[in-house]
Amino acid sequence: MIRRLKLRNWRNYADVAFDFHAGTTFVVASNGVGKTSLVEAARWALFGTIAPGGNAAIRAGADHAFAAIELELPDLRILSVERTLTSKSRNADTPVVRLDGAPVSPEQLNQHLLNAYDTEPHVLAALTMPAIDRDHDKPTALRIEEHLGRYYGIDGLKEAIGRLKELRRANDTRIRQVKHANSPSSQRLVQLHSEAEQAELRVEEAAARYKAAQDRVDKARERQRVEAEMKKWRDRHAAWVEAVEILAARVSVDLGRPLDVDGVETALDERLADLDQRIETIRVEIAVIAAKAQALTSNEERLDAAHDDCPVCRRPLDDTTISRAHASNQQDISAIRGSISKLRSAETDLIAQRERLKSAQTEWRRVPQPGQPPQIPPGDDEHVAVAELGAMAETALSVLVDARAAHVQATRALNEARAADKAMRELESLFRREASLRVAAEATEATLKQLLDETIRPLAAEVNQRWTALFPDRGKLHTRADGSITRTVNGHPLPYDSFSTGEGMSTTILLRLLVVQMATMADFCWFDEPLEHLDPDVRRRVASLLSSVTSGEGPLRQVVVTTYEEPLARLLQARDEQSVRLVDVRHRG
Repeated sequence: MIRRLKLRNWRNYADVAFDFHAGTTFVVASNGVGKTSLVEAARWALFGTIAPGGNAAIRAGADHAFAAIELELPDLRILSVERTLTSKSRNADTPVVRLDGAPVSPEQLNQHLLNAYDTEPHVLAALTMPAIDRDHDKPTALRIEEHLGRYYGIDGLKEAIGRLKELRRANDTRIRQVKHANSPSSQRLVQLHSEAEQAELRVEEAAARYKAAQDRVDKARERQRVEAEMKKWRDRHAAWVEAVEILAARVSVDLGRPLDVDGVETALDERLADLDQRIETIRVEIAVIAAKAQALTSNEERLDAAHDDCPVCRRPLDDTTISRAHASNQQDISAIRGSISKLRSAETDLIAQRERLKSAQTEWRRVPQPGQPPQIPPGDDEHVAVAELGAMAETALSVLVDARAAHVQATRALNEARAADKAMRELESLFRREASLRVAAEATEATLKQLLDETIRPLAAEVNQRWTALFPDRGKLHTRADGSITRTVNGHPLPYDSFSTGEGMSTTILLRLLVVQMATMADFCWFDEPLEHLDPDVRRRVASLLSSVTSGEGPLRQVVVTTYEEPLARLLQARDEQSVRLVDVRHRG
């Protein structure tokens, strides 16, 4: 519970501190003195919430306002929070937080409140403090459903419902997207398939035409190359013919007969072979004759050495015989030498002829041969220029490129249509999923509603019981888990917005008190002018309820009520001086 509230430069309060105790405290003063400012400061100091234009709470002439609150937690530890409000912003600066005097990071403040009261801080603020304005001071603003779900451990169902709703929205979005994006493509699938096939055929035809055109270009270029080679061959052949004709004329002189070009090589080979044989024959004859000459010379020498005897038969020879023998021998030797001279002259002529022919043969063989003439390939484009054929091939290539581009585009469109068709077929599964999600959401919502109804039922019964005690003749009150409240009038439900101001205020008081008592660990609850706009009898009943509520079961230990009904507050204090206190703020500025 709140033990102390200290204010500085807060509206009418220059520098003041208020101590609060267990039980019910009536903060009394006339209107405009500062009762509401006190509650406003307590709510802002603890929870950091303030109405728009909250910096108007800064006292005139000051540049900031200060509020500090001490909270005794259920485990008796003291949590203190200090906040400073500047004129530049309606929001508080970073609070200074301490737990039993030890500093605590501002980020841990909400966690400490949650751990202590088992209630989210924003829900705790709605239940234990008045709303920042009258428009928000309604049962539906108390976030009872959210709190009950967490407090009783069934908030997971609500999260599941939220998740199922998200899945349904995503599924519905996907269904719309599939229908919008894919339906036209799916309907055109057959047409696109035909267009893709036709595009593929056009590519094949264009490719065949380009290949044929390129083959013609290649053949024309080959024929052009061969024709150039043929020209070179003709030039080589003409040079060869000229050279061999000159050589044939020279050889014809040595051979003594005319020769044509084609017979030169054969005639040279045959004549050289004949000359070699004739030269060899002459050399053999010279050798034989030379041997005879050597024999005759030997006989001449023997005759000179024989004296009177025949060198052969050893018979005696006379001088005449010897003279005749010498004369005959010399005659034979002279004849042989003449023959050898003739043979050697013939040999020299033949060798000279052979050398000439040999030189002619070498020269013949050195004449460059033209080789076989190249074969010009046959074709139908002999009279079509290569450039013209190349231009035709370029045109065919351009057609092929366009055909392939069209085929790629048609294939892409077909694939997209196939994907669209597949997506459209997936619609069935999406619809099944939508049905499953809807059933799951409805079942989960029904389960949550049942659990919340069971959870809220005791609280609703207690609210109705106390309502009946305050307004015995104004119908039965119905409280739902979402905080909405109706009452029965002539058999028909009357919504909360149709309640009178007093009825609505009384309903909110009852609901706040009972939720705090029955469904939280909160031990304090503050009210701002709850007795205003109430009929006198109802005002007394409500005041009596507020003065005695802390004496019942539950953790609620402190109720603080601002009111200008000072006589009523003093009467209640007189009845129970132990539990009821008065704080007069008229002289605390």
